[in-house]
Amino acid sequence: MRASAMMDPDATETRYLPAARDHEEIIDRQRLALLSTPMTDILEDLPMLLLVTNDKRQIVWMNRKAREVSRSEDAIGSRPGEALGCLHAHELPGGCGTTAFCAFCGTPSAIMNALAGATDSEECIIQRDERHDSDTLNLLVWTKPVQLGNERLVLLSAQDISERKRHEVLERIFYHDIGNTVGGIVAILNLIEDDEHPTAEYMRLLRAAADQLIEEIGSQRSIKAAEQGELATTSEPVPVRSMIERSIAMFEYQLYGKDTTIEIDDSRQGGARPAGSSGTLCIETDPVLLRRVLDNMFKNALEASEPGDTVRVGYDEEPDTVSIWVWNASPMSQETKMRVFQRSYSTKGRGRGLGTYGMKMLTERYLQGTISFDSEDGSGTTFRIRIPKTPETPASLP
Repeated sequence: MRASAMMDPDATETRYLPAARDHEEIIDRQRLALLSTPMTDILEDLPMLLLVTNDKRQIVWMNRKAREVSRSEDAIGSRPGEALGCLHAHELPGGCGTTAFCAFCGTPSAIMNALAGATDSEECIIQRDERHDSDTLNLLVWTKPVQLGNERLVLLSAQDISERKRHEVLERIFYHDIGNTVGGIVAILNLIEDDEHPTAEYMRLLRAAADQLIEEIGSQRSIKAAEQGELATTSEPVPVRSMIERSIAMFEYQLYGKDTTIEIDDSRQGGARPAGSSGTLCIETDPVLLRRVLDNMFKNALEASEPGDTVRVGYDEEPDTVSIWVWNASPMSQETKMRVFQRSYSTKGRGRGLGTYGMKMLTERYLQGTISFDSEDGSGTTFRIRIPKTPETPASLP
């Protein structure tokens, strides 16, 4: 059954573009008119994703590459995000183009500009659903208006630039994050060299910086292996508070001489153990991957903080999970809230953006947990991960 028949064509619920759709009879008429032109034979076998939409943004034709990417032989009548498996495409009855997320997607914008008579090019990041392996597509979308008799159509081509974006991001992370860490090590060595009586504090900072460098390199390797499905995991009891303290210690050199701190907050719900509990709270999980998620939570919170701010961290013991949260005082913009887990999106400039994406991928794919956030003016931003307890292993150790 075609997508146009599965959804109410008169659905009006929308956060962005109009939701109204054409009926199957109109789609068929448009498709037959298009197929009667020699253009489709030429475009069918081109090695790029090509499709044609009508003025309701519904697909009336797709080439072979587009059908392969969509994993559907009958996506006619659907909209591009629905055909490509966008995670948000079915959040509202109106479908692709009508949700709050769509306002920050390049594809609806490029189609609407073409319908207005302009050729356009936009970048688009699509987080895909489980049917499409929860993959992420980075597309460079190009649109051109096509007038076919009385029909207003749009020719859309999409080039997969995921690999290019991945390399760009990794290069910039290498030069920025690892470069900064090496710079920190050099600065500490200069302090030691200039001091006639180097203190143990300098050595502790140097060790923290070296640990951070090793962790940066390991984190990028983990994300690459995870994306390729080659990441191996282990499982062992992990003391939650000790893990948090170790992660905080890794940022000691970065915070040295700055008016920003990280504190474990025992006054809020997360820091306190449930009444009657004893021992050290532990979870059965992969300690290396959990530490990498925590490190990225701290890094993001610190980068969003202003001088004088305090980043707070705490944890909750719940019936089936242990949750760990990290809070900072700065709220996120609406666009950031919509796009925070997208690969390649970052508030820190072009070419950044594997932090929150990596956090989500490692937490949900490999630690079998969940990640969420709350961010509002006046209350700041809190990221929270929930890692399940393992029934075979006690939640607490004596």
